[in-house]
Amino acid sequence: MGEENKRRLFLNLLVGFASLGFIGGAAKVAFQFIWPPAQLAGLDGQGGSPIVKIPLSEVPVGESKKIRYKGNTYIVVRTDSRVVALSASCTHLGCLINWDGDAKEIICPCHAARFDLNGNVLGGPAPEPLAQIKAVIINGDIEVGEG
Repeated sequence: MGEENKRRLFLNLLVGFASLGFIGGAAKVAFQFIWPPAQLAGLDGQGGSPIVKIPLSEVPVGESKKIRYKGNTYIVVRTDSRVVALSASCTHLGCLINWDGDAKEIICPCHAARFDLNGNVLGGPAPEPLAQIKAVIINGDIEVGEG
């Protein structure tokens, strides 16, 4: 094998491994965007307890927090008059939704589905409303769950 062929083989292997690394990294980012792990989604990790308690200070008025409850992700939103807990999975394709405090709506960042604080669809491709679970303020905590 000549010197030029060795160099060409080396460069081809180098470009091939670099391409595989780039494609793998891009695929990892895409999958994390679609199915974020709990620590990336800002969840508190209280997955199996019958009631999730959140100190009021962690959810100021006009803000939200994502939690785990019975293996599912929920978004807890606090307003001046109430607190609500809705499924954090968009009913279109299951993307993780976010609270938009300025618009006072829940938005899917992937496909622009919009929901009100009762989980009703306001626009976008979502076919159904968001599931809602019980959320109340008791003794300085927000309690989410069936208890």
